[in-house]
Amino acid sequence: MLSVQLPESQFFELLDTLPGAVVWMQCIRNNQGEPINFRVRFVSEQAGKLADTFGVSSPETLLLSGESPSTTEQAHFRQLVNVLQTGQPYQITQGHLTGEYRAMADGVLRLMKPSPVEANPGSRSRAMIEGTTQGIMLLEPVFADDAIVDFRILGANSALSVMTHVTPAEAIGRLHSEVFPQYRADGFFGQFCATYTDGQPRRVESYYSDEQLQGWFEVAAVRHGNGLVLTFSNSTEARQYKKALEETNTYLQRIIDSSQTGILVLKPVHNETGELIDFQFTRSSRLTEAFVGQQPEVLRQVLVERWANIIREPALMERYRHTYHTGENVRFETNYNLDGFDVWFNVQCTRQDDEVLVTFTDITALKKTQQTLEWQLSRNREQAGLLNSILDSSDNGIMAFEAIRSPEDGNKIVDFRFLMANQASSNITGRPPASVIGRTLLRVFPGNADSGLFDGYVHTTETGEPYRTEVYYNYDGLDFWLTISTHKLGDGFVVTFSDVSALKRATRIVEQSAMELQTIINSSQTGIILYEPVKSEQGELVDFRIRRANRQIAGYMRMEPEDMVGALASEWFPNYKNEGLFAQYCQTYHTGETLHFDFNYEDSEMSFWFDIISTKMGDDVLVTLVDYTTLKRLQQQLEGSVADLQRSNDNLQQFAYVASHDLQEPLRKIQAFGDVLKLNYAPLLGEGADIIARMQASAMRMSTLIRDLLEYSRLSTQAMPMGPVALNDVVGLVLEDLDVPIGETHASIEYADLPTVRGEESQLRQLFQNLISNALKFRKPDTQPVVTVRARTVVAAELPADVSPVRKASRYHMITVSDNGIGFDERYRERIFQVFQRLHSKLQYPGTGIGLAIVQKVVDNHGGAITAFSTMDEGATFVVYLPY
Repeated sequence: MLSVQLPESQFFELLDTLPGAVVWMQCIRNNQGEPINFRVRFVSEQAGKLADTFGVSSPETLLLSGESPSTTEQAHFRQLVNVLQTGQPYQITQGHLTGEYRAMADGVLRLMKPSPVEANPGSRSRAMIEGTTQGIMLLEPVFADDAIVDFRILGANSALSVMTHVTPAEAIGRLHSEVFPQYRADGFFGQFCATYTDGQPRRVESYYSDEQLQGWFEVAAVRHGNGLVLTFSNSTEARQYKKALEETNTYLQRIIDSSQTGILVLKPVHNETGELIDFQFTRSSRLTEAFVGQQPEVLRQVLVERWANIIREPALMERYRHTYHTGENVRFETNYNLDGFDVWFNVQCTRQDDEVLVTFTDITALKKTQQTLEWQLSRNREQAGLLNSILDSSDNGIMAFEAIRSPEDGNKIVDFRFLMANQASSNITGRPPASVIGRTLLRVFPGNADSGLFDGYVHTTETGEPYRTEVYYNYDGLDFWLTISTHKLGDGFVVTFSDVSALKRATRIVEQSAMELQTIINSSQTGIILYEPVKSEQGELVDFRIRRANRQIAGYMRMEPEDMVGALASEWFPNYKNEGLFAQYCQTYHTGETLHFDFNYEDSEMSFWFDIISTKMGDDVLVTLVDYTTLKRLQQQLEGSVADLQRSNDNLQQFAYVASHDLQEPLRKIQAFGDVLKLNYAPLLGEGADIIARMQASAMRMSTLIRDLLEYSRLSTQAMPMGPVALNDVVGLVLEDLDVPIGETHASIEYADLPTVRGEESQLRQLFQNLISNALKFRKPDTQPVVTVRARTVVAAELPADVSPVRKASRYHMITVSDNGIGFDERYRERIFQVFQRLHSKLQYPGTGIGLAIVQKVVDNHGGAITAFSTMDEGATFVVYLPY
């Protein structure tokens, strides 16, 4: 608080010397004491020069003008009311509240709650001094030998502590050189002395630096009585912001021009009565200009309605009018069939301030695909449904919020208010944008608190750190998995989210605000970096310098994007010249050719695989890269696993050779020697003949087991040629092979109308032979075996829940083999398909226990599945599913 009081007239003169802008607005209330408007009481000279930004030009002007205040005016009014109700200052930066707030003066305007009108003008002056964002100090000279040797600080407002971290209490009464020891060396002392001596006001902008304070300051000095009144502001951010804004605008236009989406900005044309009668082109992308065949200056002279009639699309005007009048986002498809073109566009209209933003994307290929799929729908409903679900996949949802804080609880964030929601968010959440904008987050979606998402939003708003998560959301009548990414936006955040069950869509929303543009770029999962060439004195390209980098790129360096700007590419990627990456960028720069290539970059700090696209943009090179290192490593692991599997198969084949030759040979000798003993020495053997017989039977079973194992191993290791196989013929051949057991058991085998499937005939023959021979083996005593083979087609949805074919298909051949035998206990349904698993002893039913395992392996080789059903003593049914 200043230790002096000035009359209001003198104070207003003082404010006009400020390098910034000050506006004081008095609240107007209704009979119930509620704020309904604000009246301008004071406009400084600097603010008068920025009348278009402030929306005021002179005192007594009302903030809310007319019957329908603009969105910007309403947002400004709400902030002023908040100051009145809380008594807390609030800072507004450009781009806040969907880009409708503008930078004022030196970049920041602090709005303080005005005190009630008092009779004493000095009290009002003090309130306005404390309300301004400019620093104010009152100095008196310190003399020695009739010369000014320093200045003493007599008074200062609270802005001093904001800009210098020195409070008024710490500064008042001390020498200026004690508080700011470098002010002599940096030129400020000389200016102050000159102003005190000749009485002429001075304004200087200079860089100040000591151990505690560094930055650019703009200082105005005015002699007042026997002292000086200083007004000062920190212009560091203003300098940086102005430069960044110019670069961002240029960068935005380049991004728009390089976009694969056509962009038009339409300005309304009104008649004398204020009625909307047409639109005029104000901005367009190069893609748009190339399509219509007009230069920008020519296109901007054409009225939209005339252009719409030329292209035979008069309905476009009605859509633009609808968006302009209602503010509703409109999306539609249109066919341009003129001048040799036959192109489909997806068009979206969005109102931005007092203009209509039109974006259109060529969806001709997608449309033709859709038409093809619609034709296929009449022939294959299931497949067309799947493709339609892909085509109907949703966009990413985008919402923006501002923080709601509680002054009573240390200005803690207690909720967020919706500022913006796109149509895609409505498609995902079922809440139209109009129904949520202006409402609070926890009222619309209270489940954000229980799910933990709210804490992440608070963290982003308070720290500026992005928050990314994948969450299962089962609240508020919603039930889905979401991927969520948030970034700070003013005193709030912007969130992008998508339903992970939907196919990913590529959508870029171009915003006019530079802050929102940077947020969108930083949320990209693709690395983006813009290089400018660095040339030698001879004009040779020797390196590239980083102009822009998004967070994805900076993340590899564990840095912030702004820390990389200005550095040479060779500093961050020291091996990029040796490994050929620099040469690729040079080719793009020299030829203008867009290159798309894979690259493995390695140095002492990193090793990554990238999918890279380099594009020339003006005199720069734009590089986008996708990190697929994880996928590449998985590929290498898979190749290693394939090699291991091949070695395992080679070992199995070697075992098969041993089994078929070396292991069988001793068994044949055992049987042959047994035959010799029984033939030549039978009278001498006595009971030993029975032992020899059992020995030969065991050798025979062992030989059979080895053959079955050999057959099983061949099914696992040998590739099989696939072709059409008629199952009626296969079953017929199997019955010929089983002619003896069929005749002995008087079995009845029924089959007819079996399909032709894609497979390997010998394996399918094994399948049916094992199933039918099992049916004959496990028959009931004194009962004629009846075996029935049937087939029909089923869709995937009809498969039992516990059946999972090796290869997915929309339809399957369902083949059943049923018998009237002894059946089995269904508790052992999974066990019977395993190797060596038997439900009966070898004395009851001979066999190796491998037959059904071979059946399982044949089914797996054909991409199918097998299951079985049975009731004891009532037979069994084996069901085979083969892809259609």
